[in-house]
Parts: sequence; C-alpha cells; structure tokens
Amino acid sequence: MQREKVLLVRAPNLYKSEQWKKQGVLRTPTNLALLASYIRECGRYDPEILDFELEDSTTPQEVAISIVAKKAKIIGFTTLTPRFPTILKITQEIKKISKDLVTIVGGPHITGRPQDCQYISIDYGVTGEGEPAILDLLNALTSSGNVSNVPNIVHKLFGKLIINPKRHFIRDLDSLPFPAWDLLDMKQYKDPPFFQEKSHAGVFTSRGCPYDCTFCASKVTWERKVRYRSIDNVIAELTELKSAFGTSNIYFYDDHIATKRDRATDLLERVKNLGIKYQLQLRADSVTPKLALLLKQSGCLSAAIGVEAGDEFMLKSIRKRETKNQIRKAVRTLREAEVPTLTSYIIGLPGDTHETIQKTLDFARELNTDQMKFMLLTPVPGTEVYQMAVERGLLNPDDLEQMEKSTFYDTTAINLSNVSTEDLIRYQDIAYTELEKRS
Repeated sequence: MQREKVLLVRAPNLYKSEQWKKQGVLRTPTNLALLASYIRECGRYDPEILDFELEDSTTPQEVAISIVAKKAKIIGFTTLTPRFPTILKITQEIKKISKDLVTIVGGPHITGRPQDCQYISIDYGVTGEGEPAILDLLNALTSSGNVSNVPNIVHKLFGKLIINPKRHFIRDLDSLPFPAWDLLDMKQYKDPPFFQEKSHAGVFTSRGCPYDCTFCASKVTWERKVRYRSIDNVIAELTELKSAFGTSNIYFYDDHIATKRDRATDLLERVKNLGIKYQLQLRADSVTPKLALLLKQSGCLSAAIGVEAGDEFMLKSIRKRETKNQIRKAVRTLREAEVPTLTSYIIGLPGDTHETIQKTLDFARELNTDQMKFMLLTPVPGTEVYQMAVERGLLNPDDLEQMEKSTFYDTTAINLSNVSTEDLIRYQDIAYTELEKRS
C-alpha cells in the first residue's frame, strides 16, 4: 500500500526581536518530530518535516511555493500566537495555488483559541495533545472524510465552526515512539549561549505542570495534570540520540523537571553515566543541596528558574506560590554547587508600578545569576492574563496585528500595568543594558 505523504511545517519567525537574533538560538521542533514518528508508526503515512527556521524564504508567498513543491496533499502547521498571522497568510497563499490541498493547524495557539480555525484557508484544527488526534484525523480524511466524531478536532460544517469534545490524555507516555530525529537536520539546531557551536536536541521527560500561574500557557494544554515517562525510557532516548545522531547536548523541555524531586534525582543519577551536557527548567522551591550536587555531577550547563517578580505582592498576585527568600535560597544553593543559573523576569505584570518593576530589577541585580532574561508580559490565549486583557478592552482576539506583537521583546500587545507602554520597553532596555554583561 502506498503511503500518504504528510508535510509538517514550522513556519518562519518573520518578526524576530533583536534580543532573540542576538542569541542565535535555534531549537529542535520536537513536537513535530513526535507527531511524525507517531503517524509513521501506523504504516499508512509518510511524514516529512519542513522547518522554515532553516530556510531562506522570507515572505508567505515564498513559503507557500516551497510547501506546495513538496507535493504533499495534507499540510500541518504548529503555531504559537505571534506566528499565527504568518501561518494564516501562508495557508491563504497555498489555497491560491491549489484549493485541494488540506491545511491543518495545531499547537498552543489553537488549543487556547480554536475559534481562529474560522478562516477559509484553514481546513482543520488540532487542540491539546496532538498525536492521537492528528492520526485519527488523517485516518478519517483518507477514508470516509467524516471527522465529526474525532476528539480534539476543529472543523467546519455548512459554514459553521465545530469544536469537537476533548479526548483523554495519553496515560502511558512510554507507549509513544521516540521523535523522528531522522527527519531533521540535527546539526543545524544550536544554542550558542549554552552549547557554543555544537548542536543539541530538545527532549521531554514529562508533560504538564501542576501550578497555576496566571500568565502561563502550560495549563491551557495540559490542564495542570502531570504525566511522566519512565526513567528507562528517557535514558534509552538519550542513548539513541548520542549513538545514532551524535547529539550529546540536551535541552530538557519539561515545564518543571523536578515536580517529583525523587524522580528527578533518580533520573540525574542515571544521566551521570551518559556523558551528556544539558540545560533544564525547575522551580526554586524544588532546589535542595542534594539536587544541586547531582545537577553539577551529571553535566548541567544551566538551571533556569522563573523568578518573574521582585515584589512579594506581585508574586502572590500571579499565583507563583514562591517567596523571594525561597528564590534566594535556591540561587545560593545552586551557586554553592557551581551550577550555572539562568533567571527570568517579567516586566509589565498586571498591576505593576514603577516601584514594583524597580524592585524586580533590584532583585535581579541582587541575585546576580550567570544569565538573565527580561520579558515583557505576553497574553497567551486561554490564560487568565489573556482573558483579563480581553475583558478590559485591551485585546481584540481577532486583531492579527496585535497577535504579532506577542513576542516578549521590544514591543507589547497589551499593557495591564500601571506604567506606560513606552516605560515598560524602557525598563526592558535598561535591564539588558545594565545587566547584559552578566547574561
């Protein structure tokens, strides 16, 4: 039986900020590689990944021409909010070339705002956990064409947008095949601030985060439910990456790798023997001397902590559930273990004032970590911050130009603070100007 070709696309970021360009970071589209391996495993589909972060195409028209040239009848896009307007333009250009090509859009933006599948050039949307949903959708499209009973799918019926019910999450993450790394040019994915000029791969050891921060998109997709791969399964993937693809630099993509501290320590004990280097994200309240020592011994190049704010009231208002003293203690513990640390901060949180923003900058200066990131508050569909902006009339969900401003740097889509937008951008500039030597 001839396999149906399916093209999975990461659209170009046509609006990279200067801060992002300066870092020169290019991460693996692990989500697409996971989808590709899942649909390939069933034996009916021949997936290909087209990553426009690696391509020279600079306009939606050029991207569409490159996509159509691949001769796939079904084309799937993953999208974050600031890239959705670009993807919409690409799908419109694709339909100008051939109306028969099927366009599918998924990812965090569609999960948070499935209504954006309303556009004529988008045939279907995939919300939430994508692997079973896209496989069932493909099976329906290549057989009966009836998608009305496929959970997690957005489609149109007689011109009306239909959002199908949700499906249960995958219980056993070990049942998933490893990402289709063979469909990516692995040597191209680099993160100079951490891995110099060596390539790296992004790996998930778990899915979800149990916390409830008002600005975070994780709970939109994973609903604060956390599921874990077995340590054996993770080690097997890391071993394969190193032996088959020569990749020994890893970015663990988990929202919080130490949700279960005992599991994290067990994992790092095993990682010690692999000879890899890695970076990861974790909460300050999970850091202990034992964990910090294991991070050092097992090859951690950077432990990233989301500090967000330097004012106790602001930390409570975003439901961070951490205190400044907990953050101080974590940074001190990591420093004593000689683990490089990256801290990130948000400028323009709801209710932020000149005073609270200054406290955030002062706290960053006090912590004095190896690297720092200062991001402008960005409204992500489905989050409390997003809904707050809509209710206050600061955000029009249908305004594509406003979506493109959701980039964390240099510009902001909304302003929920008590400071002018010009001052928010100025504070970000000050933070990078004064602290960039240490970041």
